[in-house]
Order: sequence, then C-alpha cells, then structure tokens
Amino acid sequence: MITYKNNKSTVNVEITRHAVLQMQDRYNKLFDRKITAIEAEQQIIKRFPGCNRLKNLKQVEKTRVKKYSGVTLFFRDLDFTFVVQDAKLMSVEISRAGKRHLNKISEFQVYKM
Repeated sequence: MITYKNNKSTVNVEITRHAVLQMQDRYNKLFDRKITAIEAEQQIIKRFPGCNRLKNLKQVEKTRVKKYSGVTLFFRDLDFTFVVQDAKLMSVEISRAGKRHLNKISEFQVYKM
C-alpha cells in the first residue's frame, strides 16, 4: 500500500496487479535488468513517496483525465510516471527523456526480419 497527501487528508492507494506487471516490464526495458513481481512492487513502494504530483498537465494527460472523468492523478519521478485513478495505481510509464518510446514496445511484440 502506498499513500499520498491531498488538501484534506492522506489517501491510501492500492497497487494493482497490472501496475506491478508494467513496472516489471518497463524496469527491464529502462535498466536492462529483469526483476520479479515482488521486486517490482518494492520498487513502486520505494519510488512513489519521492514523486511529485503533476498539476500542469500536457494535452495527452488532459485527454486521459477527460476519458476517466477527471479522477486521474499523475505522479512523476525521474524515471517513471505513476497513474492513479480512484485511489488505485493503474499504470506505470517510463518518463525519462529520450526513453519514453519504450512504453509502446511490448516485451511480447514479434519483430519481422
């Protein structure tokens, strides 16, 4: 369980299985090191408290907020962006400059030779 503070209180955030699997996949892509699901969850727990909540959203983030009725929050550290919806960590994305394209490449994607 991770937490963040809003204007009124501390909010507990549930880490979804999808977010853990994404952390595993994207950690491997970014650092070229495979980690287990337990290590991925530990990375989330370790990194999330140091994140800054994004308040000045870019167009892509505004579109996503609109799609999910404005309950989407973005938290970013140097390497990853954490997407929280309704007090659940739904997604982990690579946010490091020059490496964001790795978000679109699936580990299971088949390449034509």
